[in-house]
Amino acid sequence: MLHEYFGHIAEELHRKSERVRVDFATHKPSAGHNREAIVGDFLRGYLPKACGVGTGLIVSKSGQFSNQADLVIVDHLYNAPLYGASPESIWLAESIFALIEVKTSLSPSTLGDAIKKCRRFKTLPREFADTFGKQKVFDSLFILWAFEAPEPATVKANLVSAFKEVPRHELPDFVLVPDSLLAYSGQYYELSLLGQPNSEHRRLVLQRSGGNIEAALGEGLAVLYLGKNALLAWLIWLTSWLVAAGPRRAPLVSYVPDDYVWGIKV
Repeated sequence: MLHEYFGHIAEELHRKSERVRVDFATHKPSAGHNREAIVGDFLRGYLPKACGVGTGLIVSKSGQFSNQADLVIVDHLYNAPLYGASPESIWLAESIFALIEVKTSLSPSTLGDAIKKCRRFKTLPREFADTFGKQKVFDSLFILWAFEAPEPATVKANLVSAFKEVPRHELPDFVLVPDSLLAYSGQYYELSLLGQPNSEHRRLVLQRSGGNIEAALGEGLAVLYLGKNALLAWLIWLTSWLVAAGPRRAPLVSYVPDDYVWGIKV
């Protein structure tokens, strides 16, 4: 059974994190890198093969950089990083499906740190190359993956507090604890409730709320306690979103200044 299979994987991911805690108790940076490797290995095993999983920095055509990304999910078919053979690659913003921040525990301090990185990532300008009309979603996800969390009610209270002053489109899309809970907010929450921009579903939902998008979205956050089912639920939602979000390509020419002189015609 699929749910049992991924339930066992969620439990195994937790056990691997616990082994890292014991083996690297005196060296937190190494523990962090090992937990990122645990998540990266899982993603490489279960995401569609068109999706690459890497790390590095993200740059936009304006020259703005993201923070160092623990992990990125990229369109592997149509994009390659700069400095691909180096330990620190640079990815063009349009190539990114999602940025994943990996934390040991879901505490108010880790939430605050993740939200800062999320806002910087979400506000990078993006200008996608044409993909023959196949790309339906133009957002990029920010995913906070933690291996431990307090009680779900406490998590929700912490999320509500941390999200209070943050614009909706700069919020994390998913907060995941694989063997415990799954929360969604931000652009993913809006898409899941309202549907695509200009769709008939969105029109009807907004009509019922008097055209008020804030009323239609309500709290703007859902926190689900799913136990070891959280991992599979998140994977289902993520892979469904990836189908609509790709293919995506970075328009290389947009990274060159308009007035740049390439050379001369002889």
